[in-house]
Amino acid sequence: MSDVWLPWGKSAKQAGCHPLICHMLDTAAVAERMAPLLLRGRVRSELAATFGGLGDAWGWVVFLCAVHDLGKYSPTFQALNLPLSSARLGPWAIRDLKFVAKPHGVPRRVDTPHGLLTALHLQELLASWGASQRTAIMIAAALGGHHGHFPAGEVVAQARREINAHGERVWAEQRTSMVAGLALLRGLPDPRTLDWAQVDLSVPAAVGLAALTTVSDWIASDTSNFAFAEDEVDLVAYAKAAAVQADAAVDRLKMSPWAPPGGARFEELFGQSPRSVQEVVERVTAGLDGPALVVVEAPTGEGKTKAALQATAALVPRLGLAGSYFGMPTQATSNQMLAVMQGMLTRLGDPTTVSLVHSAAREVLAEPTEVGMDEPGTLDAEAQAWFTRKRNLLSVLGCGTIDQALKGAFRSGHVFVRLAGLANKVVVFDEVHAYDTYMSTLLQRLLMWLGALGVPVVLLSATLPASRRAELIAAWQAGHRGCYLQEIDVPSASEPYPRVTVADAAGVVDHPVEISELNRDRVVHLEQVPDEGVVDWLLEQAAQDRCVAVVHNLVRRATETYAELERRIKELPAEDRPLLLAINGTLPTGARRRVEQELQGFFGEHGMRPRRAIVVGTQAIEQSLDLDFDGLITDLAPIDLVFQRAGRVHRHRRGAERGRLTVAITGVVDTPTGPEFPAYLRTVYAPIVLMRTWAALKDLDRIDSWTTMAQLVEEVYGDQVACPPGWEAEWRRESDRLTVVQHNDREAAAESYLPQPHLVETLSDLTERPRALRTRKSTGRKR
Repeated sequence: MSDVWLPWGKSAKQAGCHPLICHMLDTAAVAERMAPLLLRGRVRSELAATFGGLGDAWGWVVFLCAVHDLGKYSPTFQALNLPLSSARLGPWAIRDLKFVAKPHGVPRRVDTPHGLLTALHLQELLASWGASQRTAIMIAAALGGHHGHFPAGEVVAQARREINAHGERVWAEQRTSMVAGLALLRGLPDPRTLDWAQVDLSVPAAVGLAALTTVSDWIASDTSNFAFAEDEVDLVAYAKAAAVQADAAVDRLKMSPWAPPGGARFEELFGQSPRSVQEVVERVTAGLDGPALVVVEAPTGEGKTKAALQATAALVPRLGLAGSYFGMPTQATSNQMLAVMQGMLTRLGDPTTVSLVHSAAREVLAEPTEVGMDEPGTLDAEAQAWFTRKRNLLSVLGCGTIDQALKGAFRSGHVFVRLAGLANKVVVFDEVHAYDTYMSTLLQRLLMWLGALGVPVVLLSATLPASRRAELIAAWQAGHRGCYLQEIDVPSASEPYPRVTVADAAGVVDHPVEISELNRDRVVHLEQVPDEGVVDWLLEQAAQDRCVAVVHNLVRRATETYAELERRIKELPAEDRPLLLAINGTLPTGARRRVEQELQGFFGEHGMRPRRAIVVGTQAIEQSLDLDFDGLITDLAPIDLVFQRAGRVHRHRRGAERGRLTVAITGVVDTPTGPEFPAYLRTVYAPIVLMRTWAALKDLDRIDSWTTMAQLVEEVYGDQVACPPGWEAEWRRESDRLTVVQHNDREAAAESYLPQPHLVETLSDLTERPRALRTRKSTGRKR
């Protein structure tokens, strides 16, 4: 390559384009290193198939990533620094530059975005090489959208009419010459000699190409990785040096695929014998040769999250993926999952880093710092945001809140990077029964995209209504098969609860699971306690040397209970005072983290329990922490969440010394016309769901098994609970109101989520919300 002929000479200085060529070479070098790390599974295979007919498939993928900044070689961009560009380009360009230069005194930029000009020129160039119109538009949009938003067809057409911005024929010839020279520098043949007509870019391949381009550009734009090129530079030598620098830059990101031990047996990973659900998950995932959706339905305390972690360890090497992402319902469960994953890695002697991905992660872990120069003298805000706050979604092992993954279902800037970050992993979503209509709708659309991208997914739930189970399975299968949801027929479960379900391209298979001894014959005794009796109940329980908790639905109620307990406890003799702790979502991140650790130290699986204690909390106790209490009192909540809370009693061990497994219910007052709930509760939970729950539970004094709990959940959410006499008017009114709220929440989600994968015609559909809908905002409610 030392004697390669270049259209502008070896240094490109005479054409004034050498800084741009150098950045393109940097980007190509990074993309070559990043491609096998970022792109895995179906995305990688479809990209390889797309460009395989051109000979060196990945050579052309990398080449296309490199030309993402082609639009910078235009009057509108070069005129941003008129003195420098005039000196570099020379007399032939000065008139065009001056014509489009920003007038003196205008504070904001007026140039045409260079990504848009990249799309414009590449679209025409690819068409001249013989590519179909669709292929030319798709590739051009994928590269032109590297700043986050894919250019729409009408916007490209408008840019074409702005001839002063792109410079017409003379500048187009310069850009074409630059593309030809870059191909030579990358060791590729003249692209005009190849059969581009056979290239057909699928949506998964386009997502991968766009993501690889953008991430490679961010890394190549970091001046700590690649310094600005000298005025005199031999581009052939520079290309070789860029490869070395790219190696070092990518190595610093620590994105090498996770390599779990061969076989990934549960006992090897965790040093303990698996329970039934863990055995079943281990067996069914060992038999998977392609992507699938695995739904695990089992009681709390059965070890579903460890089963899912074992599944990821088995599927990552088996399917050639990079790692996994665990989407948890809260920050606290994310923090807890981080500890579980780190503990497993420590046991294995595995140095792989686990990234914590949620809005308060900075308070828990140190985050990486800056990155990214783009326009001359400016810091690319998008690049910095991704590499300081959001890069963790690209990390090989991550755990965080589900909302971080759900952002991959929104039409938004750089959504394709989020999708690519998930597409090379096994993705796990925990507590999928606990999401409101808005979030559930987004999850359903995300599952369609994960199915389309060939992503294996594991869903975990203690109590999943049959209708919701069918919706989630249908969403993933529809995406995977490239069809409408209505075309998917999900059969009723063939095995009773608990079970593990595997859905793939071929169909749906259920596998039976046995309940462990801990949860077998588990009898939950129910009590009813009026609001004014909550503090007395807690103190009486604690006086028996028990550790108990109260879960309130509203922070105000939790605060009032805590204050009254604090007053009453101060009146007790010092030796009789129980430990009093509180946790809720309003605590500052640092304080909450300290409380979480304290609670784990006392009431976790291996905690050192105090003699007597009372914990006052909100839903943080319900989902967030793996805690074990002797008894619990809870505000009435939707039935699945009541049972989720009940799972925090005798969670890790049972025995006569712990007394009766008791769950008391408060926060509800019976009246002849129906139950009354605390003020403001309808902003948290739908009243009709609470009414159905209370109708199902109010006459029960015990529940004999988790199977019974699952049946009750199905009755409540399947609207199979009979309306008690006298409740009819309120029952009907709240049922109608729920129908309206759910419709509005679905509409709100539909305004912002991605189109169905198989209906995408232009990539701009992924990053731009419909204009008529942009002003509306949605509010989700608990179901």
